Amino acid sequence: MEQVININKLKKTSKEYVVDNQIKGRSFSSNHAKLLKHMDRLIEIQDGKRPRPVMFHMSPCNPCNLTCSFCCFANRAMKDMLTLDQMKSAIDQFADLGVLGMEFTGGGEPTLHPQLDKAIEHAYNRGLKIGICTNGSRLKKVKNWHMLSWVRLGMYSWDEKKPYEYHLEVFDGLDIEISAAYVWDGATETSTNPNITGEWTDTKAKKLASNVYKEENFLKMLAWVEEKKIPCRIAFNAIKDTKIVQQDIDTIKGLIAKHEEKHGKLKYAFLSDFNFKGTRRNDHCYMHMVKPCVFTDGNVYVCPSAELAPENNYAVNDEFKICDIDGITDFFNSQVGGAGVTRRHHGCSFCKYAYQNELIDDVVTETRHNEFA
Repeated sequence: MEQVININKLKKTSKEYVVDNQIKGRSFSSNHAKLLKHMDRLIEIQDGKRPRPVMFHMSPCNPCNLTCSFCCFANRAMKDMLTLDQMKSAIDQFADLGVLGMEFTGGGEPTLHPQLDKAIEHAYNRGLKIGICTNGSRLKKVKNWHMLSWVRLGMYSWDEKKPYEYHLEVFDGLDIEISAAYVWDGATETSTNPNITGEWTDTKAKKLASNVYKEENFLKMLAWVEEKKIPCRIAFNAIKDTKIVQQDIDTIKGLIAKHEEKHGKLKYAFLSDFNFKGTRRNDHCYMHMVKPCVFTDGNVYVCPSAELAPENNYAVNDEFKICDIDGITDFFNSQVGGAGVTRRHHGCSFCKYAYQNELIDDVVTETRHNEFA
C-alpha cells in the first residue's frame, strides 16, 4: 500500500479536521443533523405539500470485483444493470422535482458500469451535486471525477487476500472532497450472510467472501488514512443481533484506543456509531421523501438501506418499492396531503435512518400551544 501523492493538490482533504472529529464526521454520513439543514423541506412535509427529496441514491450496476462478508446485497442478481436511458430518466425526473444531489452507490461496484461517465455528465449538466461510494479499486475507469463533489473510498484493501492500490493521483488538482469508510465485521463465525455461509437465494455467479479481518490490518488502515489526511468513517456490520453489534462497536473502540496510545489522538478517522439505534419508536417511515433509491432492477425504493435489517434477507424486497423509474414524477405528485398520505409503515428491525424518521415524526405531529415551545 505504499504510495506517494501530492497532498497539496488534494485541496479539500488537507483541511484542518480537529476539535472533535466524530462531531465533524457527521458531514461524511447521513444523519439527522444534516436533515435539519433542510428546514424548508421539513416545513413542506409538515404543511402537507408535495415532498421534494433532498437527494436520491442510484445503484447503476450489480457486478462487483469484491465479495465482502458484510455485503448487505449478497442476494442480489449479479448481472443486473441500469441502462443509460434509465439513469438519465431518473436523473431528469428527480432534478425536475427539485432534488439537490445524487449518490452513485451499490448494489455492486458503481465504477464497473460501462456508461457511468455519461450518467455523471448528465447529472452534472442538470445542476446536481454528485457523490459516489466506491471500493476504490477501479478509480482509473472514471474520467469525470472533476464533475463530482465528493468520493467515499471503501477501505477494504487491507482485509483482502490480494490487496489493491488506491490510485489517488486521479484526483490531483481537482476540487473534490475525498473521504473514506471502513466496515468492521467481527464475529463472522455466527454470521448469516450468504457470502459467509454459501446459502444464497440464487447461487449463480456467487462467491464466498474474500476478506479476512485482522487487528493488524485495521491498525494499518488507520495509519494510512491519518497519513493521507482523509476523513474515514469507521462503521460496523449492522445486520446482526444488536448485542453482537454492540460488541463490535466495543471492539472498534478498543482498537482505536490501541492506535491512539501509540500514535496520539486520531484527527481524521472516527467511529460512526451516531446513526446506530438498537430500538425504534414505531414503524413510521418517511425516507422516500428525503432520500429514495433507484435500484438496478429499474424500480425506486424507500431508501438505500432497508436491506440492513436481517429479516430482509440481504436483498431489496418488493414491499419497499414505491414506483418504477418511469413513474417517479407521478408518484411524488401524488404525495400531497400530510402524513396520512406520505407516511409509510415498515417494521425493519434495524433502521439506519431511525433518528431521521423520528425527527420527521415529530415535525408532522400536531401539537397545541406551540407558542410555549
